Amino acid sequence: MEQGDIDKEIILNTYNEVLQRIRSEERLVTVVQAKYTASMEFKKQIMEWLNKSPDVDHLLSIKKTLKGLKAQLRWKLVEKNNLEEADDCDGSEIEKIKEEIIQLRHHVFEKIYHEQEEYEKLTSLVQKLFPELPLLHPEAGILKYMNSGGILTVSLERDLLDAEPMKELSSKRPLVCSEVDGQKVLLKGYSVDTDTEATVIQRAARYHKAWRESREESGLLPLMFLFLCKSDPLAYLMVPYYPRASLGAVQASMPLSTEEALKVMKGVAHGLHTLHKANIIHGSLHHNNIFVLNRERGIVGDFDFTKSVNQRTAMNSMIIGGLNLMSPELKVGQPASPSSDLYAYGCLMLWLCVQNQEFEINEDGIPEVDGLLLDDNVKTLLSSLIYCRNSMTAEQVLNAECFLLPKITLIAYPEKDFECEEKEELENSLDTYDEKTRNSEDSFDQ
Repeated sequence: MEQGDIDKEIILNTYNEVLQRIRSEERLVTVVQAKYTASMEFKKQIMEWLNKSPDVDHLLSIKKTLKGLKAQLRWKLVEKNNLEEADDCDGSEIEKIKEEIIQLRHHVFEKIYHEQEEYEKLTSLVQKLFPELPLLHPEAGILKYMNSGGILTVSLERDLLDAEPMKELSSKRPLVCSEVDGQKVLLKGYSVDTDTEATVIQRAARYHKAWRESREESGLLPLMFLFLCKSDPLAYLMVPYYPRASLGAVQASMPLSTEEALKVMKGVAHGLHTLHKANIIHGSLHHNNIFVLNRERGIVGDFDFTKSVNQRTAMNSMIIGGLNLMSPELKVGQPASPSSDLYAYGCLMLWLCVQNQEFEINEDGIPEVDGLLLDDNVKTLLSSLIYCRNSMTAEQVLNAECFLLPKITLIAYPEKDFECEEKEELENSLDTYDEKTRNSEDSFDQ
């Protein structure tokens, strides 16, 4: 029967009310589901908290073992020095003690690595379940480790290392070279006082955290250890040592080809992107602070952690190949920014790519790149870095055309075989399509 207007209005109102109640029910079900999920997560955390009991005894045991190993190492070092200074020294005895010293150093670093692993486990427990742990066990030094981002160690001492002074590299700060488990390392000494000590640890921790997120893919020189000297107001930073691998040294001995230079500068762009993503401005990018690994990978070196970014940029007025690495905005007193890092990056890339070509520099000290014989993609990137750097980011540099991989060349198959295969594949596809269509029509009729 055809409904009247009154009946239609009653039905429509009833329908709207039912629909509103259904939607209200759905909202309540969503709230209940969210509460249930949160409750289950809370229950999971509570069960984990009940089943786990934090134990710092293993960490303290490692520290005790380390103390004994370091005492043995000190005694062996004294014994070796006494034998070497003796008039009737026995060469075989000295060699035997040297072997014992190498083994003791290996055991010391092995225990230091175990100590760091234990610190990492306890740090995870503090962050997730037991925030009171550092306060209950201050002797473990958990809070100091956490505040340094895992880079600071109190178990390492300068006197325990077989260090060789690097006089040729010590113009700015004392540098010594040593060896740890077969790897050459460099110790950088920084003069610190009560105020600058905390600042150095904080800046090194930020840098180390940025490196840890990507590690080998970060494009940064890794920091191995940071430790404080007990007898002198010095902080020592341990980093890998790459002899004669700085960009300046490589270019002086055997210059990079254009292809190699692009690979190296892509790695440097990775390093700048890692730093800028962590809100860190390098401020000290130059040819002696970039390292070339196997002539195909570039990494950005660390900077002076005792100085602020503005202090670092003020000291980075280095000129290379007629190019001043200080950006024009820094020369007029503006603060450092990621664009000033990119300007130095662009100048270094121009220095690598231009080789023996001559270029002009305008009155603002900015090089002219338009007339240079360079690849179009390289010239486009250089123009953006030098002229439009305020709108550029390190991530955009990484995606530049000159850094992209070459296109893959497809293999051409014989034309006849390809046509036969294509025809056969097309016929099979049409048969399959007809069968699916018939099935769909039958299903629709049903």
